[in-house]
Amino acid sequence: MQSRAPSHALSLGLLSAIGLFALDMYLPALPTISVNLNADSHEVQASLISFFAAMAVSQIVYGPVSDMFGRKKPLYVGLALYAIGAVGCALSPSIEWLIAFRFLQGMGACAGVVISRAIVRDLHTGPAAAQLMSRLMLVFSVSPILAPLAGSIVTVFGDWRLIFWVMVGAGAVGAVVAVFFLEETRLPAARSESSLAGALRSYGTLLRDPYYLGLVLIASFGMSSYMIYVANSSFVLIEHYGLSPTFYSIVFSCNAVAFIGMSQLNGWLSARSGCGK
Repeated sequence: MQSRAPSHALSLGLLSAIGLFALDMYLPALPTISVNLNADSHEVQASLISFFAAMAVSQIVYGPVSDMFGRKKPLYVGLALYAIGAVGCALSPSIEWLIAFRFLQGMGACAGVVISRAIVRDLHTGPAAAQLMSRLMLVFSVSPILAPLAGSIVTVFGDWRLIFWVMVGAGAVGAVVAVFFLEETRLPAARSESSLAGALRSYGTLLRDPYYLGLVLIASFGMSSYMIYVANSSFVLIEHYGLSPTFYSIVFSCNAVAFIGMSQLNGWLSARSGCGK
């Protein structure tokens, strides 16, 4: 498996990035969407909230389902939901429909994020898993750089709805990667040991583990501050400070520097310290 680690990192990173791509690509267009759909900034930001709410709920489902039925079938379902949600967003006549289809798109986007990490765990443990995750995050972290820039470029050739049609294409690319470049890593013998009851017992165990809960809270507070920035940055920087969508995209992409740097530092520290052995 070690020889295929770079290809795994690229394939899994792309599948994970699809969800972040769906988030970041339309950020430069949020003020335009607000005007076009006659919605205030809070209503447009609700399309972000619905996306993340869907991901929060769906990850609880994708884990056990992929344990019971294998990694690839739930991934195919997720990519289909992602594409259908993107089509719905592109055709939305009102902000309410956009919020609803963003929820559906979030349900689909969650599949790549959750299942790619499950595949890493299937393939490796300890430092090897940490290093593969770091390489995966390197690919994953390119999305905050490219997605807003791509979104601002797309709006040169069309309105904000074209952004979601591009997302449909991204979902198609993800499907090609899943079908032709990923093998099934959850074999039937391992699936037979998984069940919904077992998943619920595991969730109960985790919820009683103070160390796990502490890590969850640390990650949650850190991600929450980032998501506040994501939800408000386009309105503040474009409407208040007068940045163009393209310049806003460049400013936003600076966030990816920290993601890339820290993910690679994590892999190096894991290899050096032997963490997880």
